[in-house]
Amino acid sequence: MTGVLRRLAAWGGHRLREVAVLPRALDRRDGPRIAFFPSSSREGASLLRAWNMAGALRPLGWRTLVVPMQLEEVQRRRLMRVFAPDLILFQQCRHPLNDANHAMGLPFVLDCDDADFLDPAIAPRLEATARGAMGVVCGSRFIRDWAAGLNARAEVIWTGTPVSPVPPPDQRTRGAVVAWAQASPAGYPMELAFVQELTRRLWARGLRFRLRLYGVGTAEEAAIRAGFGPGADLELMPLMGYDAFLASLRDVAVGLSPIIAASPFSRGKSFGKILGYLDAGVPVIASDEADHALFFTPESGVVSNDPAVWEAAVARLLGDGDARAAMAGAARAEMERRLSVTAAAARLDAFLRGLRLPK
Repeated sequence: MTGVLRRLAAWGGHRLREVAVLPRALDRRDGPRIAFFPSSSREGASLLRAWNMAGALRPLGWRTLVVPMQLEEVQRRRLMRVFAPDLILFQQCRHPLNDANHAMGLPFVLDCDDADFLDPAIAPRLEATARGAMGVVCGSRFIRDWAAGLNARAEVIWTGTPVSPVPPPDQRTRGAVVAWAQASPAGYPMELAFVQELTRRLWARGLRFRLRLYGVGTAEEAAIRAGFGPGADLELMPLMGYDAFLASLRDVAVGLSPIIAASPFSRGKSFGKILGYLDAGVPVIASDEADHALFFTPESGVVSNDPAVWEAAVARLLGDGDARAAMAGAARAEMERRLSVTAAAARLDAFLRGLRLPK
């Protein structure tokens, strides 16, 4: 361990063990330097839009560092003095130190992939950070429309996902499992009601399948089961790590992704858990909201706000393994081209290099 790393370990203790890339980040070879500040642990959006993006930028010539969310302000400042970045990136403002007031005099970019500006507790800090940023990276058009009123450099960069090296199992070998991969179904009551009504209609017409829901805690289980009615074939999954979540989707036949626009916060969603469906070879039925229609075609997915279309699509796909395999294959190929970490990093690289950083 170098003297610099010993000092950092003393400053951060066990919290700096997560900075696995620090030796490479401190390499003094040529290349712009950027520090990522995730808003949470190495899960969810912080994993996909901070940790993974930092890794994917390195082959493109960047020196990158991800600062664990546990570090306190004094530790952040010391680390930035050592790393000396050209630019920092705040991934959301949900972390109390991720905002314009804690930029440490460094030029910064804001990454926003959710409608946090609708939350009164975060909105003022988020707006001030968007105004002061060199640019705002947005997860969807809805987010960009908000950011563009605060910053002239607002650009949509869809969240990318790593492509699993092992191909997904053939759809024609999978059982009748329909999934709604929402991190907290109880937190989205309009979408939950939509899924409940959809599945009740399908079960009423004699279609047999298991509905798998994610992110259901023990305190919510009874209420959620009651909403589907007696005898519902439900599989309720707890919160889990991203790798475990991806693995759990590899036996799913159809993936649901409803967004109800009447629920304002839902309008900020984009591909989210759809990325997991695509990587696991699951055909997707999605609402015609966010940017879904810009990605899916009739060959690669179903995009509609009509409940009757959803009902017909679930019934058709569950009964036709060949159709599921064809749709999932087309979508996964397009995911590798447009929604992979590599694709997202290429767009972020171009965006960052186009900024006029202070000399």
